[in-house]
Amino acid sequence: MRERAERDRVIWLTTVTPSGRPAPRPVWFVWDGTAFTVYSEPGAAKVRHIRANPHVTLNFNSDSGGGDVLVVRGRAEIADPPVPAADQPGYLDRYRDELPGLGFDAATFTAAYATQIRVVPESTWGF
Repeated sequence: MRERAERDRVIWLTTVTPSGRPAPRPVWFVWDGTAFTVYSEPGAAKVRHIRANPHVTLNFNSDSGGGDVLVVRGRAEIADPPVPAADQPGYLDRYRDELPGLGFDAATFTAAYATQIRVVPESTWGF
């Protein structure tokens, strides 16, 4: 898992909607050795979903042949108080080059994506 977390730049966070349906979305992340950290806009659906049901999966992209699958099942928590994205070790360093293309710099991204989500893995599977 560590190798994939260092190499891959996007992971799919799947939350559960109030009606029980899965809701996947691609997100930026950083792995600190014990948990994945993701940032979100405070009003995003994923934040509401996690508050109601903390069970999530994180899915790494497969290779072009459909192999190299890795799924992480875990429990998500909304950090309170959050560590701002600008202060999360490695997070903005990892994505700094993408920020201008999305209309952000470090300060505006940190302000807009103020909700910190931590996902602690409970199990993994893959092939």
